[in-house]
Amino acid sequence: MIVAAALLLATSAALAKPPAEVAFDEWLAAFNSNDRGKMRAFNERRFDDPEHNLDYLLDSREETGGLDVIDIERNEPKILVALTRERNFPAYRRVTVSLDQANGMKLEDVRQDPQRMPQDEALKALDAFATHLAETDRFSGVLVIEQNGKRLYAKAFGLADRENGIPVRLDTPFLFASQGKMFSAVAVLQLIHAGKLGLDDPLGRYLTGYPNKEMAEVTIRQLLSHQGGTGDIGVLQPEEGGNRAWVRTIDDLIKLNGNRSPSFSPGSAFEYSNYGYVLLGAVVEKITGQSYYAYLEEHVFGPAGMAATRYPDINHMNGIARGYTRQPDGKLIPSADQLPWRGTPAGGGVTTVDDEVRFVAALKAGKLIPLPLLSEAIKQQTDWYGYGFISSGPEAFPHWGHGGGAAGNSAALSIYPTNNMTMACLSNRDPPVCDRLLINLHWHLSPSPAPGL
Repeated sequence: MIVAAALLLATSAALAKPPAEVAFDEWLAAFNSNDRGKMRAFNERRFDDPEHNLDYLLDSREETGGLDVIDIERNEPKILVALTRERNFPAYRRVTVSLDQANGMKLEDVRQDPQRMPQDEALKALDAFATHLAETDRFSGVLVIEQNGKRLYAKAFGLADRENGIPVRLDTPFLFASQGKMFSAVAVLQLIHAGKLGLDDPLGRYLTGYPNKEMAEVTIRQLLSHQGGTGDIGVLQPEEGGNRAWVRTIDDLIKLNGNRSPSFSPGSAFEYSNYGYVLLGAVVEKITGQSYYAYLEEHVFGPAGMAATRYPDINHMNGIARGYTRQPDGKLIPSADQLPWRGTPAGGGVTTVDDEVRFVAALKAGKLIPLPLLSEAIKQQTDWYGYGFISSGPEAFPHWGHGGGAAGNSAALSIYPTNNMTMACLSNRDPPVCDRLLINLHWHLSPSPAPGL
């Protein structure tokens, strides 16, 4: 009997799964359930935080349709690595589960690494995901991919006007939100190139009557790279309708915000700032004697051939995709009541995907600013931002561009130098739907050398 018990114990020990494998099995079951409650329960048990990466988990579950295990590549007490296949499309993800200690319950991390695939397959995966989002009423908009000047993918999804049943077309204009910071940065860099402005000049040299003396010491460089502590503009949040009722101009925005001091010592930190770009727009007006909008039309949009890009006020939005924001109860409602009177140097104008592609082409051809200056602008001046451009990605596959988002408005533009590819997305739905689409392609693409900036 003693021998039998010993054999039973030995057999049980041999059959027992390592702790990391047990955790992986629990994670996969919760993930594949597509049930928020089950995912929260897993997080609470394994991370002590029910909300740990919960939105990301739900997003990736929607993107993949669930995961099936293809191979267990590493199975140790503290770590398990599994190769899995996505159910929505034959793409692969490597999932790594790491325990904080060999016999512990708590997890250090669960990481998903989408695997690279041939470019044509990556485009098919992107199309499948975009189609799924559109069919489930999560996306409407336009998505375009170009490489070496050739269009690889262009598709319109959903409705530009739900009330009147007007479909989105490839040439439908959309609001571009914070992507306008790129245009403001180009205007400023043009003036720097012309010797009319210096990167390290203080704001107060040009806005001589600026109300707050500390803010007047913030430099142009700090404004461009979001290191001035300049904050937001006071008209973009749902509760700021009172300000939206009277703010019309750049001068009005300075009246609203001008007495405020920097939120930190300028240059000592990074904090994304809409107001910093409003101030840059005011500097453009002061130096040129033109309105900000007229300057962009003459020196940015015109030379780039961006005939559809403009800054209409809220009374002149005919023909533009209507924005729709989703309420907590799931209902979609128009978002026009959250728009400011007019877009600002921080963003908020109207464009098309074709105009965005033209803007990139003009930049890469040196038509707007010299190429060495563009290289500085798209270089990381902070962890993920240059001068008016987002700059990110691993050294082997970097990308630059800009996104934008507000209620009923999502936009993303990414340029990949290693394979000379441009990806543009405009949508009349809540962010980050365009970012989700472009990230899907980004993670599945294999970088390959290509000529061009």
